[in-house]
Amino acid sequence: MNGCLLGRVLTFGIAVAVTVSTPYAAAQSVREGRTAQDRRYIAGGIGLEESEQMKAMARGFPLSLTVAEKSGAYLADTHIKIQDATGRVVLDTQLDSPLLLVDLAPGKYSVEATFQGKTQRRNVDLTASQPTKISFGFDAPAGREPGNAPKN
Repeated sequence: MNGCLLGRVLTFGIAVAVTVSTPYAAAQSVREGRTAQDRRYIAGGIGLEESEQMKAMARGFPLSLTVAEKSGAYLADTHIKIQDATGRVVLDTQLDSPLLLVDLAPGKYSVEATFQGKTQRRNVDLTASQPTKISFGFDAPAGREPGNAPKN
């Protein structure tokens, strides 16, 4: 009987460990940082739950970026560079997820996304009253499954 009780305790312990560690692991893909203007940005959106959370948070940020294949599947591993109207770099970061929320001061900005050597640019004029959404769509490389990292 003690062996049966020990087995149940171990099974329960493993179940608790998996339950506790899974949300922690998912939360690790969200990255926060500061721009050169000392304003907040959040990168994330890996998995359905996290992407829905990021989309809900987008209302509180003047700029939200999405990087995806032209087919619509999200992409990661994109370099993002944002410059203000004077050409000063406000944010220069490697994006390891498909979504980026940036708290920028109102004004004109140039936003550049580079994925596998291909660069796209967008100019935006941010206002205090209306959040702006930008989407970058790239061609998927040959031999890549949609929504996954390139195969080596």
